[in-house]
Amino acid sequence: LKIGKTFAAFMEENAGLRALIDTGKGNLQWERDIPAASLANLESLAAKDFQGNLGKIIHDIYQTAHVMFGDMPQGNHKKRAMYRFASKTLMKVLPTSQKAEIEKLIEGKKMKMDLYEILGKCTWVQQK
Repeated sequence: LKIGKTFAAFMEENAGLRALIDTGKGNLQWERDIPAASLANLESLAAKDFQGNLGKIIHDIYQTAHVMFGDMPQGNHKKRAMYRFASKTLMKVLPTSQKAEIEKLIEGKKMKMDLYEILGKCTWVQQK
């Protein structure tokens, strides 16, 4: 494959592309936000009885993720995106005391922002 000109020369010839790129940069979104209604539902479940509703909370997080990422093709990229979404969403709805403890462990590099580690800490923590 031979290319007759440099990228810089191509961009000079197509000056309209530079403006298109600059306006598009502001629209980039690396992660998807949870819909407000879904977040409110999860926060309500967590506020009522976090431990008792944990199964329903995880189910609803994954149900929301399935809908949100429905446009992505099946594969590892989609699984990782849904897993990362589930981890971050669970952190958003954690009770304040557990959230503070888990954030401290993550900052101290004693655990990762991993769904299963967060769940493990939530389910095995001794209630005071």
